[in-house]
Amino acid sequence: MNPLLADTLGVLASHYNRPGIEEVALNRPGEVWIKPNGGAWTAEADERLTEAYLLTLCRQLANVSGQVFHPAKKPILYTSLPEGHRFTAVVGSTVRYGMGDVRGLAITVRVYDASRRITFDRYGLLEKTPLPAEPIRHGQQRYDESPLEDLLAAVRHREAILISGATSTGKTSFLNAMVTHLPEDSRILTVEDTREVVLPHANRIHLVVSRTEAAHGVDFMAVVDAAVRLTPDVIICGEIGIGNAPAVFRLMTTGHTNFMATIHAHSPDSALRAFYQNLAQANPGIDAEAAIEIIGSSFGRIVQIDRHGGQRLVTAIDIPSLAAKALEDA
Repeated sequence: MNPLLADTLGVLASHYNRPGIEEVALNRPGEVWIKPNGGAWTAEADERLTEAYLLTLCRQLANVSGQVFHPAKKPILYTSLPEGHRFTAVVGSTVRYGMGDVRGLAITVRVYDASRRITFDRYGLLEKTPLPAEPIRHGQQRYDESPLEDLLAAVRHREAILISGATSTGKTSFLNAMVTHLPEDSRILTVEDTREVVLPHANRIHLVVSRTEAAHGVDFMAVVDAAVRLTPDVIICGEIGIGNAPAVFRLMTTGHTNFMATIHAHSPDSALRAFYQNLAQANPGIDAEAAIEIIGSSFGRIVQIDRHGGQRLVTAIDIPSLAAKALEDA
């Protein structure tokens, strides 16, 4: 770790480095909210967390990650901390505390615990877990009557997998558990805005692209073009949003269907709808009918994860329809 950054991080790290912490958040200087694993948020005062300190931390993190940060011109920062935690900051006039405020800050740190092994049973998904019945659609097949065994067979057959869920439902953690079932000799490439996917495979490449700027003219589209030429067996695209939806869509249209991704949505159908809406916002003139057909037919499985109280549960594993009728009406 950069010595200067390590020294600066010490204050904030005293909160997120505690055992059993899932996330920390700052809604204003001098106060930090702590969320333990499976627990509720609690607030603590810390006068060391001044606005000046937090802005200095953001600048140092931006410098280390090769990004530009400025409270007025570039007020949003997405990056990873040296320990692997996900760091998000929004500052300046975009954030307000009270009615009379003119600027503020919002920072979260999602804690990554390398020692915590994520297993499918933590999502209520056991070998014989019953899930809502669904038909087998034309042109697609089910490998096993058990939802979990069927999903893992789809992973081994390198079908495209989309993991859907709201914020903090554990989509990336589930993805990290799922990739361990890819064949050991697979060549895997990840494309993310922050490093979150953990691969046990020896033959792997990790590419990182900033959400807030194209470093040296390199954006998601350029990286995905390069990724295909690096001849991976599987591409893991991270979370699908407006910035990378066109790049992921290009993978679909070029025949590279061996990929995995996550998306914010509340059902398998809304996951497909969210993908299309992200794509349409980035490309307003896109042919809707053709795009819908490609999206609906590209994914082998859509895994839906919901959160009930403190427990995350897989509530559906859907084989999407080739005709994706719900999207046509969006």
